[in-house]
Amino acid sequence: MSMDSGGTSKLCSLAVPTTSISSLPPELLIEIFVISTRSSGQWTPLVLSRVCKLWREICIASPRVWQLIVVDKSWRPISSIRTQAELWIARSAPLPFGVDVELADFERLLPIMSYFLPQISRWMDCKISFDGRTTHTSLSDLTLSAPRRVLHHLDMRLRAPFDEDGDDDDDIFFSCGTNTLRHVSMRVTASSLPSADFINPLLFTSLDITESSSLHPLRSPELLRFLARCPNLEHFYLHGVSYEEGVLSTSPPVIALPRLHTLLLDLVCIQRSVLSHLYLPSLRELRLRHLNTDFSLDGYHTEEEGDSDDEAHDFSQSPSSDHHTGMGLRKFILRSCPPLEILDMDLSDMRTKDFRWVFDRLTNLKQFSIVGSDMSDEVVRLFKPEPIKTNIGDGKGSLRVRLPQLTTLKLFGCQELSGEELVDALCARVRYTDVATPNETLTNVSISGCSKFTANHGLELSRHLHNRLRVS
Repeated sequence: MSMDSGGTSKLCSLAVPTTSISSLPPELLIEIFVISTRSSGQWTPLVLSRVCKLWREICIASPRVWQLIVVDKSWRPISSIRTQAELWIARSAPLPFGVDVELADFERLLPIMSYFLPQISRWMDCKISFDGRTTHTSLSDLTLSAPRRVLHHLDMRLRAPFDEDGDDDDDIFFSCGTNTLRHVSMRVTASSLPSADFINPLLFTSLDITESSSLHPLRSPELLRFLARCPNLEHFYLHGVSYEEGVLSTSPPVIALPRLHTLLLDLVCIQRSVLSHLYLPSLRELRLRHLNTDFSLDGYHTEEEGDSDDEAHDFSQSPSSDHHTGMGLRKFILRSCPPLEILDMDLSDMRTKDFRWVFDRLTNLKQFSIVGSDMSDEVVRLFKPEPIKTNIGDGKGSLRVRLPQLTTLKLFGCQELSGEELVDALCARVRYTDVATPNETLTNVSISGCSKFTANHGLELSRHLHNRLRVS
């Protein structure tokens, strides 16, 4: 230490900078904040915005700070994750954003992703981690950098995720489409459908739900409530395992899917409950497959008109499922009045009274095909023209045909109908419709594996149908 002449110490001090981080230009602060969000926890943007008024203003005004949405591995409520997603999505607008989700339970995948899916057009990439597994999806690579992305198909497989017997695919998202418009689809494995209370509306246009075993059964009330969260559906396919849900204590909700035009029910026992509680005013194609059962199904929770025994008392190998299918179709048609054009029944039958009721009301049907039916001659005769009842004293009444727009009829493996009745009914029909409604007459008739329809019957029918008939 040195002294001056007055005895005062001469200090060799260093200059101390007085500039704080808050005095940095906002552009530089934003860059620092963005880097912080990439390397710190999921709440970094909120933490930074609470430091001071200036930082808060910069964070809120800077969409880049909110471009990475991180959901960590925790059991916090779904409602909290929804709030976080909505806040980050809003504050990052209009910029694209990335999603990084670490799941504590894979069953929560669809509810969590449902909060991000409506903004699929803004996604940059998506990273999903669970139990040491990680899938990373670059949306630009997936969609080939197409300028437009829309949600297309949701494939739901109901079984325990990553079980030993499963064939889980690591690719949760997949895509198809053109260079200008890409359809983004999603594949989800879960032991059950997520509660409708925990998911945002799913804007997919196609849905496929597949049960794997009775260990993970699908009940109609849960299915219907889930469908209510899929308002844009145009195609719905349900593949089951013939699981009985028992007698419902209350009636499920009625669900409207105004855009749905194709419905498939395959190997289920809940057809009556599902069909009875869907409002599908645009349905054009209905395919029922493997609904026949040789065991008695549980009764319905309420009795409805038509539940009485079939007066025809025709033979059936599956009387209980015939009853459920027929009553489900009745309620569906009565509620929806659909412009149905295709009805395909593969090992799915009805009672004679149900065939009559349904055929009387499907005035737009163009194609009817049925496989393995026990339909009797009573049903066959429904294809014949019949006189329209007139007032007493009138002259000879005109004729009418059921299914007046029917052009395609396919009968496969129908063992109870007789060849004579089938020839009589179809010949009478085409003689009338070829003249009265030539644009709405049978143009394609296929008959195969019907034991009582012989080669002679085929020869006789071909004299009227000519090359419109195919027999095998």
